[in-house]
Amino acid sequence: MGTISISLLLLFLSIVVAVDSTSTGRVHPRLPTFVETQCRKTRYPEPCVTFLSNYVNPTSQDPQEIVHAALKVSLVRAIHTKTYIKNVLKEHNKKMKAKDHHAIKECLDEIYDGISQLTNSVIELQNLNLDGQEEFVWHQSNVQTWLSTVVTDAYTCLNGLNSGHSKGGKVKATTKAKVLNVEQVTSNALALFNEFASRYKSSHHG
Repeated sequence: MGTISISLLLLFLSIVVAVDSTSTGRVHPRLPTFVETQCRKTRYPEPCVTFLSNYVNPTSQDPQEIVHAALKVSLVRAIHTKTYIKNVLKEHNKKMKAKDHHAIKECLDEIYDGISQLTNSVIELQNLNLDGQEEFVWHQSNVQTWLSTVVTDAYTCLNGLNSGHSKGGKVKATTKAKVLNVEQVTSNALALFNEFASRYKSSHHG
C-alpha cells in the first residue's frame, strides 16, 4: 500500500506541475538560434532556416558566416535548377511546343547568368575583409548588384513561363517551382547580406 500511495502521489504532483505550466503559459520555450534570429529579417524566413541549418554551425554567431552559407545555398540551388532545365530540354525537346521550348531555353540562359553572378558574389564576400575599409562600399555595391540581378533573372524566367496560353504541364510547373526557389533563397541571401553590411559598417565606423 505504501508503494502504491507514493506512486499515486508522484503521479498527482506531475499532473499538477504540468497543468500549472500550461495554465501560466510559461513552458520555458527554446531560445531561437542565431540563424533563426537572422532569418526573421528575410522575406522567406522558413526556407531560410531550413536551408541554412544544414550549412551553418549551430553555435555560430558570425553574420558573415551566415551570409556565406546563404550564398552557397543560392549557388547550389541555381546549379541544381540548371541541371534540371538542361535535362528537360534534352529529354522533352521533340515533345514541347515551340513557345514552351523557347521559354525554358531562355530560363536556362537566365540561370546560367545567375550562377555567374552568385559565383562572383561568393568571391567578393571573401574579399570584404582583405582590402580595408576604403574598398568595403565598393565590394558591398557589387554583391548587392549581382544578387539583385539573380532575383531579376528569376522573375524574367517566371514571366516567360507564365506568358502565352500554354501555362500547364508538369515540366513547366516543376521548372517554375525550382526557379522560384532560386529567387527565394537569393532574396534571402540579399537581405542577410544587407544586414551583415550594415552591422559591419556600424562596428567599424561607429
